[in-house]
Amino acid sequence: MPEPPSGAVFPPRKPAGLPKPAGGRDWLRLGGLVLALAAGGAAAVGAEIPSLGQARQLLAQDQPAQAENVISQLRQQNPGDPWLAYDTGVAAYAARDFTRADRIWQELAGRELPKSLRDKVWMQIGNSSFRLGEQVAGTAPEKALPPWEQSREAYRVALVSPAKDPLALHNLKVVETRLAHLHSLLAQRLVQEAQKQALRPAISKLQAALDHQRTARDLDPQNSEYARETRATETQLAGKFTEKARQEEQKTDKTVNSPSTSEWEREQAIENLGVALADFREARQLDAHNDEARQGEPRVEKKLARLLAQAGREHQQEAQYQASFEPEKAVENYEKALDKFGEALQHDRANREARTGEREVKEALEKLHLKEGDFLADAGKKDAPRQPARAAEEMMNALDHFQEARRLNPENPETPPKIEDLEKRLPPLLNQLGKQEQAKAEKAEGKSEEEAVAHLEKASSSFDKSQQLKPGDQESKQGQEQVQKDLARLRERLAKPKDSPPAKPSRQPSKEDSLRNFQSLLAVVKDPERQREYEQDRRGQTRKYTPDQDRIHKNW
Repeated sequence: MPEPPSGAVFPPRKPAGLPKPAGGRDWLRLGGLVLALAAGGAAAVGAEIPSLGQARQLLAQDQPAQAENVISQLRQQNPGDPWLAYDTGVAAYAARDFTRADRIWQELAGRELPKSLRDKVWMQIGNSSFRLGEQVAGTAPEKALPPWEQSREAYRVALVSPAKDPLALHNLKVVETRLAHLHSLLAQRLVQEAQKQALRPAISKLQAALDHQRTARDLDPQNSEYARETRATETQLAGKFTEKARQEEQKTDKTVNSPSTSEWEREQAIENLGVALADFREARQLDAHNDEARQGEPRVEKKLARLLAQAGREHQQEAQYQASFEPEKAVENYEKALDKFGEALQHDRANREARTGEREVKEALEKLHLKEGDFLADAGKKDAPRQPARAAEEMMNALDHFQEARRLNPENPETPPKIEDLEKRLPPLLNQLGKQEQAKAEKAEGKSEEEAVAHLEKASSSFDKSQQLKPGDQESKQGQEQVQKDLARLRERLAKPKDSPPAKPSRQPSKEDSLRNFQSLLAVVKDPERQREYEQDRRGQTRKYTPDQDRIHKNW
């Protein structure tokens, strides 16, 4: 990769082309990039009095240490001047102490700055970060990624300015070109390593390589070589996923073809087939021309459907056995059977066993829900005069059973009247319970406000259920309004602070606490909308790489 043009992009190793002071605030141009030296209060030039003119002359003579000494003296006279802090970073940069320059400018970026200085600070952070990455790019390219990414982000911040400094734009393109090349090199290394690895480690290496290649392609979309490398790795990775899927599928052949298998063997086979299906789909996504993956996907789905239907039948048989003496467990197993049959049909709509099992289970579940609903409804009616709370609970549970039966079979004419009967009986009963809880709250308020709140919350729940069953019911509406007023009053009283010992004085923040890292600075200054303008000018939207896409296929 060529070096960025000296005098047009980054500050060179030796300052050059220093303009003369132009009055007001002086400007120092290092390598074409504008760096500010504050005029401060020392306007006289002489051997005894430090001035910016002296600092400028020393930098021109390649004496950054002496220039920084002058700037340090000026800072003693005006310690709060951000421009002089900035100038210290200029001197450190000229001395090739890029780490210190970067730290100085990042600390400065965390302060409130004049807009003209703010943009220059972020430009300089981009420069120093680039140089830090440049120092290790040849020997340890992976270590150059973080500083170059930081450099890129800093230039993007600088480009938020409406003026859009052409130097910042040029520097950004240079950094992105270097980053793209670096990602490409790292990808090539990973692809080579993958050739010597077993199947699973090779897949991991190729996935990492593909991440790098896609990043390189997005950073430098004009480079056709990056696009070619990406396609080649996608094809290679698709082949690896196909091979892995084939291995996972072969593990299940004995179980799929056996007339009788244990539950553990079947569950293990289902898991293996799920992995195989995900791998075939991943291969097809990476390479649409992969015929083995295209043919393997429906084949695996049929095998999955067969095993899931078998699992559904076992749950169905267990539920049939439990229905007469453990109806709750029977409902649970019927639901599990429905889930299995539903999964099977998702994989293979033509699976006859799953279709038949789903129909039979729905019929059995409907009958069971109606039976349980009738039992609980009768119990609630009997308990209503003496045990209204228990009766309300029984009727609510009965209503749940009837509604579930209607969901399973909306065509059954016997179910709606059962639901309507309970919906008429429940509101008066719930209103009665709400009033009882209100009375308990009033009685408890003098002793325990917390206990009173608990009773009011129960009352609110009863009135709310009544409103849901009978919208517009005035009794429950008025009860709820009163409950909410009482709750607000008690909660306000409880929220008042209690007497407590005075708080200990907080620790004074240290200098380290006040420093913000680079990412927190970015969060403050970045303007994604304006930066997106630059991105859209260069390329269209790119597809985000999601290696785990379509990994989960069960619809619980």
